[in-house]
Amino acid sequence: MMIRSRVNKTVVCLFIISFFHVMVHGQMIQPQELKPLSNFQGFPSGSIYQNVNLAPELRARNVINYLSFDEKLSLTTGILGFCFPGIPRLGLRAVVMADASQGIRLSSIQSDTESVSFPSMQALAATWNPKIALDFGTAMGEQCKLHGVDVLLGPGINMQRTSEGGRNYEYMGEDPLLTSKIAVAYVKGIQAKGIVATAKHFICNDQEFVRHIASSDVSERTLREIYLPPWKALIEQAGLRAIMTGNNLVNSIPNTMNKPLLNDILRDEYHFKGLAMTDWQNTNYYPFQQYLVPISGISLLMPENKTFANYIKSYLTKYPDKLKKIENELNDMISYNLYTFFEAGIYDRGAVDVAMAKKVKLHEKLAEQCADESICLLKNEQDILPVSVRKKILLTGLPEIYSGKGSGFVKGFNHVDFESGLRSAYGNNLISEPKPTDEQIQKADVVIFRLSKEAGEGYDVPFIGADSSSTTIQKLCRLNKNVIVLVSSGNGIEMPWIQSVKGVLWTFMLGQQRGAALANVITGKVNPSGKLPFTLEKDIQDSPAPEFNFLGGKPYWHGSNRFYKDYWKGTDTTTAKIELAKYVKPNQLVHIPYTEGVFMGYRWYEKYNKPIQFCFGYGLSYTQFEFKNLKISRTSIPSKDSLIVSLQIRNSGKARGAEVVQLYLSDVKSSVERPLKELKGFQKIYLRSGEQQTIKFVIHPEDLAFWDENKNAWNAEPGDYEIMIGNSSQDIKLKHKFKLL
Repeated sequence: MMIRSRVNKTVVCLFIISFFHVMVHGQMIQPQELKPLSNFQGFPSGSIYQNVNLAPELRARNVINYLSFDEKLSLTTGILGFCFPGIPRLGLRAVVMADASQGIRLSSIQSDTESVSFPSMQALAATWNPKIALDFGTAMGEQCKLHGVDVLLGPGINMQRTSEGGRNYEYMGEDPLLTSKIAVAYVKGIQAKGIVATAKHFICNDQEFVRHIASSDVSERTLREIYLPPWKALIEQAGLRAIMTGNNLVNSIPNTMNKPLLNDILRDEYHFKGLAMTDWQNTNYYPFQQYLVPISGISLLMPENKTFANYIKSYLTKYPDKLKKIENELNDMISYNLYTFFEAGIYDRGAVDVAMAKKVKLHEKLAEQCADESICLLKNEQDILPVSVRKKILLTGLPEIYSGKGSGFVKGFNHVDFESGLRSAYGNNLISEPKPTDEQIQKADVVIFRLSKEAGEGYDVPFIGADSSSTTIQKLCRLNKNVIVLVSSGNGIEMPWIQSVKGVLWTFMLGQQRGAALANVITGKVNPSGKLPFTLEKDIQDSPAPEFNFLGGKPYWHGSNRFYKDYWKGTDTTTAKIELAKYVKPNQLVHIPYTEGVFMGYRWYEKYNKPIQFCFGYGLSYTQFEFKNLKISRTSIPSKDSLIVSLQIRNSGKARGAEVVQLYLSDVKSSVERPLKELKGFQKIYLRSGEQQTIKFVIHPEDLAFWDENKNAWNAEPGDYEIMIGNSSQDIKLKHKFKLL
């Protein structure tokens, strides 16, 4: 049974019957296991956890008072793959989880219904629009309620450290501020609907390369300035309810049991009170380090806890006098889980809100709007775009990809692919032919070529071009001077053809409404306003870590268990077919040194003056914008004061459009080496032709600081700083200096 776009009473009735099939080995959660506390009658004498007016901390602690030791141990893990167990005798229902961020991966709960496939998180970041991220998150919250999902296992907020990262499409680019602003808005939207958002994968899980046995070796300063800020922002600004740790290690400590990061920073320093779950390999790679789990700050081992449970039982058999100590540690672990579900209202409501079915059409429209704003116009020679609907178009190349593989894949429904979207605009003036003849190429007014690069969980993606696309594009350019390339990719790609083509649109992975959005942009109905959330280099050798996955002098692209788990754990001695065995011994960690430090992304390319194809924050428009009259509230400020920055932006072109005004800061002279500039603010401004607007930014003292490893604290040094305003990291329009006293 499938819910189609026309939501009527019959569909809603069918949905109620079959919305939910969390199924493992033929088992499924029954409707009676998903009823709210208000339906329960057998509360223990003196209990208070059923009182919705009490603080969630009190309710959680009260439940713990009634749990047996075995029940407590059971609440440190999941059931049926994607569920948190209920306690039926106390009236607590099961809690349902599902991947991911681009929509709901319904296969994770074996649902027969449909979920909207939105643009990827990377595409969302390309909008540079927190408002649309808030709307996106709100829609995702409504989708969760429609499908009976209590916990969404997203968004992904790892950094795009390398163009070759397999899951880049799930993340929000290379800059911590951009990621923070988009992620905070997205999570606020989800959680306003009572859903638990789960930011992942904590932390430095920025590549798939042997991710379960790889240690990201990173300095404290780099963690503080680049990788931790989005987590801090989500906890402090969005009230983040859950995090998921990465399968990797940081500085040789598994993230699933990393006390210095999970407990000492997230919980003690950032005051994170929510659920902290493992990724789906949990602690199983490290059976002899289970003693680290209870004190680490982790609270939920997914999808099962056999390794941990065996350790606990074995420990207590050996040290029975330690029962109280262990039980107190379990109490602390599960209190985070119970608190989170009480705080979100999950135990006080049923699993499904069928009223959300009427929102589906609005969600589809929002998916189109988000795709509209994420498409980046990278080249527009001789204004080849927009293309008149009267022109004859040849669409060629293989069908585009719209979602990555793995846990981030969302199938969607009611798809409008590139061909059908363009067909609706150009009608019979559009010819679609994967392998056109020379005559078809020559007769077209414009040739549009689809270039796709697949990516997904469990493997990284070589920078080199997708199949034979470069050769094909060069041939098209020899036969027709008006070639436009559409790049559907979450990864960098070599572009030997860039000088030969007239136009380039970076179309990311845009979900089910991709074709409608593409037609909007190509026809000019929508003026492109997307900006790259990452740097596109010319050569991968110029990137910060071109050999991040080298073993034995060559790249190793795998990050899936099936390639190394049994060998690495020592349970499979048949090494002949294990490529990894040539370079890595069982139980030996693979170290990934983050030697670039804080110089990641555009910070790296500017520091070393590396040639790039397109810079961070870049994206063209069909109109032009003028920046002028940069003013600051004062030329010097005390160390604890803020500075107000204002400027005017004017649409000096002929078309309505949107521009992203980007504010970068530079420490003119520092006691430590700092990036030449860092993004500290941005605003997306919509203007009619000839319209002008004054915008303001506030620079706070913390915007000027770096992490001082000698002081183990943030340090904003007195001296000169420079404000730089532009529409990309390299196109700086206005500058102004001020002094910090």
